[in-house]
Amino acid sequence: MVPVLDPQTPPGRVLDEKYWLQFSDNPNPSTREKMMFVTVDDVARIGPNSFNAVTMCTEVGVSDGLLNFHFGSRNELLAETLVWVYTRFVNDVAQAVEAAKPEAEARLRAWITAVHQGFITMGGWGVLVNYPVASREVAYLTEKQHGDEVVDQAEINLALLLHLVADVRKKRVTEFTLELGKIPKTYFIKNPALTSLTVSIALSTSGLAVWHGGRSQGQAKREGSTLDRMVTKSHIDRIIKSI
Repeated sequence: MVPVLDPQTPPGRVLDEKYWLQFSDNPNPSTREKMMFVTVDDVARIGPNSFNAVTMCTEVGVSDGLLNFHFGSRNELLAETLVWVYTRFVNDVAQAVEAAKPEAEARLRAWITAVHQGFITMGGWGVLVNYPVASREVAYLTEKQHGDEVVDQAEINLALLLHLVADVRKKRVTEFTLELGKIPKTYFIKNPALTSLTVSIALSTSGLAVWHGGRSQGQAKREGSTLDRMVTKSHIDRIIKSI
């Protein structure tokens, strides 16, 4: 039996002001931004390998020649959009922590939950984040053209987690003051035991995120059962108790 795959262009999608406001506070983004935003949506639903850049251009209402003009190639479009997706993910996690109840465990739980939810939202982009070998050219272009930016985002996210873990261990709540791209080189090595614990928590959270991430919308709906939610909550509880 031939599987029925989700179409790249979902039925009923309307590229109006409401649609664009999902991605920024500008209801009328530039053509270049529109191409990126539709790519964000398409890859999240169908994954990078099934993504057709010409289909995206048709949906936006531009010629495929603009793909090369604005980005250079399909894979360069994916590489740049991947950085946008990952940056938004890191920012969303930080905002979730900031919005949490001002208690150490509540803030750490907010970080873990936001990472978990972020990968569900990320969908097919999670393949490129977690398994770059799945698209070697996109991975190469991401590192070559945006490597420093990705490292900065990853480091600020890990630094925030380390800060939250330290707060839980000392039963306190302190402000996180490090800035993107300005993390001291000694930050992760001055307390090896704390860093090791933090990385373990990050890996445990990543495992949970990968388990849920990358599902189609239909799969997510079918698998979002009471048992599924219970297992997720239990896993997060165990992570926090391990500290």
